[in-house]
Amino acid sequence: MKKLTSIIFCIAFFIASCNNNKTSDSSGVAGDSTQLIDSEANKMQNAAEDMEKKKEELSKLTPLTMDALKALIPEELLGATRTSFDANNSMGAGLATGEYSLTDSTSLSINIYDCAGSAGAGIYSMQYLSMINMEQESEDEYTKTVDFNGSKASEHCDKTTNDCTFVYFAGGRYMVTLEGDNINADVLKQAARALNIK
Repeated sequence: MKKLTSIIFCIAFFIASCNNNKTSDSSGVAGDSTQLIDSEANKMQNAAEDMEKKKEELSKLTPLTMDALKALIPEELLGATRTSFDANNSMGAGLATGEYSLTDSTSLSINIYDCAGSAGAGIYSMQYLSMINMEQESEDEYTKTVDFNGSKASEHCDKTTNDCTFVYFAGGRYMVTLEGDNINADVLKQAARALNIK
């Protein structure tokens, strides 16, 4: 009887030991996931702080003159001559636009926003930042964030028409939007590199 009691006691002790190990293992996993969540939260907070600093820097810059805005739009892009052009300064935010016909069925338009000054900084935070880190896809279209020239850019394409939009930040102050009719995102990126805005 004493022998049986000893055996039962040993088995109970062994089971209890196994359960203790499981508890410590699961707490380790919980600890790892907590650290991962904390790490991601820190990354998001740092990114938000960097964006806020950038907005403050932009608000202190002097907006471009009309002539400087005009100079941003090239007369020729990807071998196509500019067909129309406009520059304006509406409510303190400068915008230059240009349109190009690449072929009979393809065309490209450029919008370059000067994000300097308080109005321009507002465009940076309300338009550019709202596009970044957005992912969406359906049967007909997609939107995704991509890396471009060392920073984030937004790529959107309609799969049925092959109409695409590419938005990126350049030269430390410009939000550039390229829109293509029957032009894919790779061609828009090629056009963005050809612009070479600094």
